[in-house]
Amino acid sequence: MSEKTKETVSSVTMKILIKLSNQLNTSSGKATLASLRHSIGRPINESKEVWPILFESLPEEFLGQDGDDSFEEVAILTAIQLYSLQQQGTSQNVFTKEADRNQNIGYSLKNLRKGDDTTAVDRRFNIMITSSTFEELIYHLRHLLTLLKTKSSETKINYARLAEDLYWFLKDYQESVRLNWARQYYKQENKGEQQNEN
Repeated sequence: MSEKTKETVSSVTMKILIKLSNQLNTSSGKATLASLRHSIGRPINESKEVWPILFESLPEEFLGQDGDDSFEEVAILTAIQLYSLQQQGTSQNVFTKEADRNQNIGYSLKNLRKGDDTTAVDRRFNIMITSSTFEELIYHLRHLLTLLKTKSSETKINYARLAEDLYWFLKDYQESVRLNWARQYYKQENKGEQQNEN
């Protein structure tokens, strides 16, 4: 008997995102995204409308116990909620399947750093990555994603990687997550990368 490949937060999130993106232009798909947006900021036990999309995709070991939410549940649900926010009002898919594994949310938010004066957006980014709680982090991240949607709507986000990072943030690896996001956000582009984007 072959051993089944162990699923990760990233791989499970990707499966859910692919399912959601395949239903983007259907009434049931739009209703699911609306349910996800409506569930933002509410505990999982009060978000019954998103249970089917979340729980039918999670492996047994990701499920919470004794009424407590698991870190996997929280990270995956948060990532797909953020996806539903960015996806609202656009028929083009906003998540990327092909992204380099190293391209985290800092890489995508870097698209806000256009022009000579990046002080305001850098301040917002720094407030987000120095958040002391998960709730505070998500609050600021939501605002940055709204800004990204307005100013750079063609930017795609690796939401599967975001879910993985959120999971590690919840597991007390905040410093590592912050550092990795900051590296991608502030990293200088070389000429070749800039030309490829144009």
